[in-house]
Amino acid sequence: MFSHLDPRTILYYIVVSQIILLLDASVLLEASTVLLFTLPFWFNHQWRLAGGIVVLYFLQLTASLFWLPHVNNAVLLYPLSMLTTGFRELVPGILVGLIAFKFTTLAAWISLFKKWHLPKFFTVSFAVFFRFFPTIRADYRQIRDALAFRGIERGFLGFVKHPGQTFELILIPLLMNASQVASDLTISVLTKGLGLTGRQTSMVVLRLTKVDAFDLAVGSVPILLALGGF
Repeated sequence: MFSHLDPRTILYYIVVSQIILLLDASVLLEASTVLLFTLPFWFNHQWRLAGGIVVLYFLQLTASLFWLPHVNNAVLLYPLSMLTTGFRELVPGILVGLIAFKFTTLAAWISLFKKWHLPKFFTVSFAVFFRFFPTIRADYRQIRDALAFRGIERGFLGFVKHPGQTFELILIPLLMNASQVASDLTISVLTKGLGLTGRQTSMVVLRLTKVDAFDLAVGSVPILLALGGF
């Protein structure tokens, strides 16, 4: 149902998430926003991702409400506060980022930027950024598969048992490859003509559909709740 969203819908979600963050909303409003923002994942049958985010959020919320007030050690209090409160308040924004990557396409974003006549450097930078993390994730999977083929333990358990080996065999290749990936993506984007001057057209036609209308209504609920004193 939500497989293709208009980029303007995503931008509206970004505005809503930042308003909720700046208002320092109540716990109930914050939790309601998180649940509403997970609806696209539920409708697209991505239950594992949506359920994992919800469970992680409510674990942070439970820890901040019932466990953190009983911590008297200042050395532990600050990092725990960052994990349970600081990161928890960023969950709505993280959800919007995931929605942007999963339910819109780069072509739709570029079409919108061309329509709004945004500067070329912004369009090129965004195109590289949009494709950077999926490319790095694919490289990470290839590295993990290579480690598994060699019989080297991977995943979180492997990191706990052999942190030095994990850093050497996974993080260092990823960091070394990141600059090359950024350079290759930039060349690819420029080859497609995004950096050219003059008027440009796009084959992607942006239209707000019924799905976008429903999503905009869902995104408006947290603002209405905030205005109503919820």
